[in-house]
Amino acid sequence: MDTLKLIGEIIGVVAIVEGFFIFLSSKRERILIFKFISDALWVANQLLIGGYTGALLNGIAMGREVVFYNRDKHKWAATPLWLVVFMVITAISPMMSLISGKEGWYAILPALGSMAAVVGFYSRKPVITRYISFLANGLWLIYNVIIRNYSATVSGIILLLSATVGTVLMLIERRKLKKETLPPSTDPEQEN
Repeated sequence: MDTLKLIGEIIGVVAIVEGFFIFLSSKRERILIFKFISDALWVANQLLIGGYTGALLNGIAMGREVVFYNRDKHKWAATPLWLVVFMVITAISPMMSLISGKEGWYAILPALGSMAAVVGFYSRKPVITRYISFLANGLWLIYNVIIRNYSATVSGIILLLSATVGTVLMLIERRKLKKETLPPSTDPEQEN
């Protein structure tokens, strides 16, 4: 492994540690802040590993997070036009890698994953962000396996696991709240 790839993998390990906080956060603003930091680290990782489409998409994602974070705070970020802008930019992003021959058909995978993420992070509901992240992270995981980006592959697995844990915890909490609000005669477990 050459020096640049090794440095990229080390940066990837730092990004993995930081990535634990993304989907374990319950507030949308925190999710976006942690995602911004993660994407900055992954830009460096992808550039050093040779994932040019991945680096570009992570850079686009950083812009997306800034806009979506400010959506409820500033009028300039509140327009739904941003959703369209980021979808279009994300959709065309792998073209440079495909045309130049630096990457093959697989450059489309993270673009599709990032398009799903645009919708997920645009949502004001963390539950929707979590559900959509399964598709987005799954497509990125396949891409990172193909380009042999080991730290990003581990990160993809961890992100999928943290999204799963966060979703399960959320569902348990919802079930607990639902049980607490049911009248005693309608609780099926108490009837047995």
